[in-house]
Amino acid sequence: MFNSEISTKNELSTRGELILAAAQKLFLKQGYDQTSLEMIINEAGGSRRSIYNEFGNKQGLLLAVMRKQVDIQIDIIASINYDLSPDHALKEMATRFLKRLLSDTLISLYRLVIQVVPKVPEAGFLIYDRGPLSGVTPLTDYLRYLNTKGYLAIEDCSYAAFMLIAMIKDNLHFKAVLVPSITITDNEIIEHIDRSVNLFIKAYQPN
Repeated sequence: MFNSEISTKNELSTRGELILAAAQKLFLKQGYDQTSLEMIINEAGGSRRSIYNEFGNKQGLLLAVMRKQVDIQIDIIASINYDLSPDHALKEMATRFLKRLLSDTLISLYRLVIQVVPKVPEAGFLIYDRGPLSGVTPLTDYLRYLNTKGYLAIEDCSYAAFMLIAMIKDNLHFKAVLVPSITITDNEIIEHIDRSVNLFIKAYQPN
């Protein structure tokens, strides 16, 4: 288990925010092992004491960087607009979610996670726990709402939420991670989201 007491964004001091931003920049550019606390301090100012007080150590700082980025993705899912029609609401949320997932920051973060998990298994647990396990909760709640309204007929809303997220991210995300020379256009994202959401809604249409 990882330390659940790692500072969140709302708990950080101004100095802590600067340290977190510098750590993210250096971790993603240099890698975890190649980034020292001295490099982070030179970038952000402050001291080792500042890092120890708010993040515990270098590993705690890495986990804070990862948790912040995962939480932003969760917030995107949680912001789904209940006032829109189901297809429009899901497509709007999914488009924002996927565009950010394909950003340089999150692609670099994904690659970093793969590199550090053997040495820092807490990083993998954090991503999995706060992403696939906790992150689908707001989408599950929305699908239950659609069930209640009779828009869809889903027997297991939690499983359906997992499947929809997998459909949204799967192909284009792997492409972006594995073939960095390829640029994924907005049109590709929109077409992919349209197909995925339309297929999902069709699969769960009430009889």
